[in-house]
Amino acid sequence: MDRVSAADRIDTAEIIAVGSELLTPYRTDTNSLFITARLNESGVDVRGKCVVGDDRVELRGAFERARARARLVVLTGGLGPTDDDVTREVVAAALGRPLVEDAGLVERMQQRFAARGLRMPDVNRRQAMVPTGAVVLANARGTAPGLWLEDEGGGVLLLPGPPREMQPMLERFVAETLAPRTAGARLYRRVATMRSPWQATNSQSLSCLTCERCVDPRP
Repeated sequence: MDRVSAADRIDTAEIIAVGSELLTPYRTDTNSLFITARLNESGVDVRGKCVVGDDRVELRGAFERARARARLVVLTGGLGPTDDDVTREVVAAALGRPLVEDAGLVERMQQRFAARGLRMPDVNRRQAMVPTGAVVLANARGTAPGLWLEDEGGGVLLLPGPPREMQPMLERFVAETLAPRTAGARLYRRVATMRSPWQATNSQSLSCLTCERCVDPRP
């Protein structure tokens, strides 16, 4: 197994799902489940998750708390072209990274619309605003690119909200960028199925499995 320095290693993460619609009873945050599974497979321990509405103050607070607790913060959603898509701006401000328009992104979006016989609305140019120093992650299924940023505090990954756009982008990121930073480690979990309906009884039965003398360190 390749050695990864402590400064470069990514072994903990927090996930922030952004979107006021996720705070209603009509939409479920399924993205966090998918992201958790992929991170765990790469050896990254997800320490926390939260859902935040389209509010700049609330999102900045959640982002800064997550940055203080984990080496990687993954945000999904809020990268669209409208005024309530605030993820890009909030993260850039929190990291002190000015937003700059990426001419290449503008051109690709214009081509995407033209291929459908449409003119790109001016509002879509917001999606071409990139924090200084960020790596742009291509989106083959939509107009919102992903973004990857790093500094001494760790990494920040911005992913689009629609699952059909987010999932393949995350798969590529894990394979190309994250996996080398975890040195091939994986997290393993054991699931015990108990027949007793009483929590106290189950807890007593499982106590031996969780004590240090009985835990097998092998995967």
